[in-house]
Amino acid sequence: MLNELGTRLKEARIAKGYSLEDLQDVTKIQKRYLAGIEEGNYSMMPGQFYVRAFIKQYADAVGLNADELLEQHKAEMPETAKEPASKPMATPSRRQSISRSSSSRINEKMPMVIVALFIVVILLVMWLFYYMATQNDSPAEETGTEDGLQYEAPSEDAPAAGEGEEAAEEEPAEEEPAEEPAEPETVITPAGTDGETTTYQWTGPAERELTINVTGRSWVAVTDINQADMIPPREMQAGESETLDLSGTPYVRIRLGATPNVELTLNGEPIEYVQELTTQNIVIEFTDAE
Repeated sequence: MLNELGTRLKEARIAKGYSLEDLQDVTKIQKRYLAGIEEGNYSMMPGQFYVRAFIKQYADAVGLNADELLEQHKAEMPETAKEPASKPMATPSRRQSISRSSSSRINEKMPMVIVALFIVVILLVMWLFYYMATQNDSPAEETGTEDGLQYEAPSEDAPAAGEGEEAAEEEPAEEEPAEEPAEPETVITPAGTDGETTTYQWTGPAERELTINVTGRSWVAVTDINQADMIPPREMQAGESETLDLSGTPYVRIRLGATPNVELTLNGEPIEYVQELTTQNIVIEFTDAE
């Protein structure tokens, strides 16, 4: 049975359009502890010391005054026993783990990059010497005269005197303008749904931009195929807009907390929502048109 404190927190969460998974991403508190707070089950916490701290983080995330809320419901709080200090059980952020792994890969590949650049420089110098040598070995064709002076032999294809002037007077033929390549056709179609997730298939130009316009308050997050944050989870307000360059990106996932308040356009083409859900995921898989 829900206690009054847990009920207020859960109602505030639902009003924000957050699921427990969304709140876990924002607060970095494990989902089972968030559910325990809503149910008033504090015995499952890692220690009584963390009960008030977790409740304050929960309240701040959903826009409630944490100190006022704890004062009003202090009778529901378990007695805090003195416990030895321990490290907080926070889930490491996805951005930190990705940053560490990317830095490690760069450090591993750096010696290979340096060796490759060294080889390129050596090849470039060898080519330059070869080019200079070939230029020195092929002097222009010259013909000697009786007094020892040198002059350049005329080419057999050189025009006779007067022919060049007549050719110069003729008007050059107009060149037909080259036809510009046709813009690839853009096609976006729903590929299916799975729970809160709708998948779309996009075929179109390799250069593409996603625009997110918010007409009312909504929670928004965008990640790429490597689950790296293109827009970190945050609450966008009415009138805000974000534009993302998705050129070369094969996959993007958009998490919306209040879908009716968000308009999505891709290269100017609006994306129609298939499901009438307040909270849902939009996944777009890209294929470049030939």
